[in-house]
Amino acid sequence: MCSITLHLAEGRSLFYADVEKESFIREDSKTLGIKEVWIAVPEKSLTITLFVTFLVLTVALYSVEPVITVYITQLSRNTGHVALIAGLVFSASGLANIVAAPRLGKLSDKIGAQKVILAALIAAGLLFIPQAFVQNPWQLMGLSFLLGLAAAGLIPSVNILVKKITPPALTGRVFGFNMSAGYLGVFGGSVLGGQVAAWLGIRYVFMITSTLLLVNAVWVYFKVYK
Repeated sequence: MCSITLHLAEGRSLFYADVEKESFIREDSKTLGIKEVWIAVPEKSLTITLFVTFLVLTVALYSVEPVITVYITQLSRNTGHVALIAGLVFSASGLANIVAAPRLGKLSDKIGAQKVILAALIAAGLLFIPQAFVQNPWQLMGLSFLLGLAAAGLIPSVNILVKKITPPALTGRVFGFNMSAGYLGVFGGSVLGGQVAAWLGIRYVFMITSTLLLVNAVWVYFKVYK
């Protein structure tokens, strides 16, 4: 009985010793720097075009934000609910995004993301022009809704193309660069809208934004569509 107990104890000690001897070696993977990631990107020209497109889109969407309340005040006869009306006008494009984004994403898969990007840029650029000449806030709200329908096709289509041309190992980093371009557009759009409104007038904000989108559409036509 004692020998059995001794053998069991020895077996347990050997088992625990084997467990304690097991070691796991962590494989160190080198994190690529920004320069190394960019060197590894195969389609640099196309990637830059998509970054700029995302940047211009966010500039366009946020260039109106700093001046929208003042613009509504100029258009509205009843100044008692300016903040509410301005919120409705600005949120109309968001509602349109919710409605149109799934459908335009499906269309992008069917006919090609580059076609949707080009058509959406042209439509958005043209829709900014009549916003400079509206007579009341409700006209502005309707045009803002239509603008949201056009813009809804841009972000998904840009992301689709970025993923297609980027190696899987770099997808996260390149998407991060793309989002940085978008946040830069938020900053740049707000500054641009405020400065243009201060120097030239609010209506020129829409005209300049329209020009940016249409110029970007021409660039996309030669660099992406063709």
